[in-house]
Amino acid sequence: MNKNRFFIWSTAFAVLVATGFVIETDPAIAQQVVEKAQETIVVEAPIVRRQVVQSRTTGARTEIIELRRRVSYADLELENQSDVAELETRIEATAKDACRKLSDMFPLSPSDRDEIRRCTNQAVDDAKEEMQQAIAAAS
Repeated sequence: MNKNRFFIWSTAFAVLVATGFVIETDPAIAQQVVEKAQETIVVEAPIVRRQVVQSRTTGARTEIIELRRRVSYADLELENQSDVAELETRIEATAKDACRKLSDMFPLSPSDRDEIRRCTNQAVDDAKEEMQQAIAAAS
């Protein structure tokens, strides 16, 4: 078994174990499973924390904390505008959820109530390029 075929099989097996599915031992089916698993867009929800520290160079330290989530479009036909709209809805909902979780883990400062909105907007904007690439590939 060559390396590519082994990789496809091992990846397909990992996907199947994670989802609880078992398939026949057909390389074409395994390849389809791997391709469907790869049909995702990564949404990165960032929250920026700034802390003032004594420093000669910058005077402040910035820490960016990100939570990454994958949004699948394997069940969508991106040639259809309604499916593109569905993907946009999924990305926004995933971004909001990730930003809320980040805010729960790293509580908001009382002076920064717009942090979840900024986080969501940034995550959606960052995912748009990847979404456009997926749409172009589907055309």
